[in-house]
Amino acid sequence: MRTAVVITGLIFLLALGREAPSGEVVKTVALTASEFKFTPASLAVKVGERLALVISNRGGMRHEFLSPLLKSARDIEIKVDGVKAEVGSVEEVEVEPRHTVTIEVTATRAGTYTFWCGETFHGKLHRDLGMKGTITVTR
Repeated sequence: MRTAVVITGLIFLLALGREAPSGEVVKTVALTASEFKFTPASLAVKVGERLALVISNRGGMRHEFLSPLLKSARDIEIKVDGVKAEVGSVEEVEVEPRHTVTIEVTATRAGTYTFWCGETFHGKLHRDLGMKGTITVTR
């Protein structure tokens, strides 16, 4: 079953290297989505490290963030407009134009995980038009 989180709000950006309530340090990365790319297109994190992806849609159409990392991570949180949702599993996060969402995860397995946009434009996936990247998780 495909789980989608539809985001329609704006969130304040998080400070770099802030501390999570549990006391762990959070690595915050600003990720910009636009037609048809993510910037930056490559990210790195360590196993066990808390990662906050602050995804801002600066484009004129809806974009999505999909990644197998979301299936292998633990303690997934989706934040928007000061509201936090802790979810057991999520496959995609949709971000409306001119809005921002934060996805917080803790990486549990080393590897290289792709991420991409699954929206379509004239019958082609945004991913196939170049809207993709990688997250490298190291030990």
